[in-house]
Amino acid sequence: MALLSRRFLARGPRHRIVIIGGNFAGLAAARALSTREHHVILLDQHPQAEWLPNIHELLSRRKTAAELQASRQALLQAWGHDFRLAEVAAIERQQQRLITTENERIDYDLLLLATGSRAHDHGIPGVVEHALHPRSVAQCMRINNALTRLAALPSGRDVVIVGGGLEGLEMLGEILQRFGREGRLNLHLVEQEEKLFARFPGLHERLLTQMRGQVQVHTGRRITAVQADSVQLDNGRELPSRLTIWSAGRRSQVLASNSGLARDNADIAVHASLQSQLDARIFAAGDAAALPFALDKQAHYAQTMGTHAAANMQGLLQGQTLRDFRPLHKPSLLAFGDRDGIMFFERQAVASPALIALKEGIYQYGIQGWQPRGRGLLRLAGQLQRGMSELDLWKLLLNSRDSTVFVQG
Repeated sequence: MALLSRRFLARGPRHRIVIIGGNFAGLAAARALSTREHHVILLDQHPQAEWLPNIHELLSRRKTAAELQASRQALLQAWGHDFRLAEVAAIERQQQRLITTENERIDYDLLLLATGSRAHDHGIPGVVEHALHPRSVAQCMRINNALTRLAALPSGRDVVIVGGGLEGLEMLGEILQRFGREGRLNLHLVEQEEKLFARFPGLHERLLTQMRGQVQVHTGRRITAVQADSVQLDNGRELPSRLTIWSAGRRSQVLASNSGLARDNADIAVHASLQSQLDARIFAAGDAAALPFALDKQAHYAQTMGTHAAANMQGLLQGQTLRDFRPLHKPSLLAFGDRDGIMFFERQAVASPALIALKEGIYQYGIQGWQPRGRGLLRLAGQLQRGMSELDLWKLLLNSRDSTVFVQG
């Protein structure tokens, strides 16, 4: 761990901590930082925080945009910190200064990058111009509106979803929930692996059964080009597509590479303490961080990383030894519309429709932490979260007659 100078550690009672990015990791860090000892500024180019694990529900209209958003200004104000609606254009690391696109200069003592990630087009022609990326409320609302228009057409209602991972399947599940009964859309799913979740034998077949013949699944295929009304597969086949939904991977934000903290499209290499390996005054959390060990890019990990980064930044300013981040591994949950739910944990997956309700429950208590309505509700949300963590749900599911267990091959 790189150490800071004694002069730096003694700069004053209110050091300035700046956070770039105001979603799960950034908000968790801000909430954990003391207002008495630090001047905290959080910057984000959008006024609303977004509950991304449930944005797929905008496609079925089970959720509205307002139900998935919270005012960053209100949250930061409730926690006694400052919020700046701004986009950071550059980080001047030697000067410990940020420059926004409006040419505002903001100095920092410590900096936390919680910038998330963006869709990865893999250099495929036409993806940027013609595909929609479901990584924000605004993009999902665009997809929702496009689906509404397509369903009203007499013909040419082809939709292609690229990527058969968690994100792509959750999008597909919501489309089936809304339009599956009428059969108004011609749905295609393209996945480059030979089977969906191939490491779990039998899960591919279960998902196909839940699709009920309403989706043409193209496995073992890659997209080579995207046009306004079609997509090209690597075997030369052309699929008609009036709407292409791109869920084929993620990459880092350009700020990290432009600042010399990461290679192009790569995340920021950090020590286990979440401190940058290249700059002792910079930390990274959430999707932006490349840890020394493998960890899924999930919202619950981003939150715990943000809290841990906050504790280490405070400890660093007090001259303490930084603690390593040791995540408590948690399952990942996929809700396939109203048809099925799948929970992944280590070398097993459990499928059960009951898991659909569990994901809704996680949303209901989680979103309370984003509502500045007083400490009572926040305490209730915390109690619910602790109760959920103590419940051995995995064991209950394994013993349930309604559950199917898939073991990694």
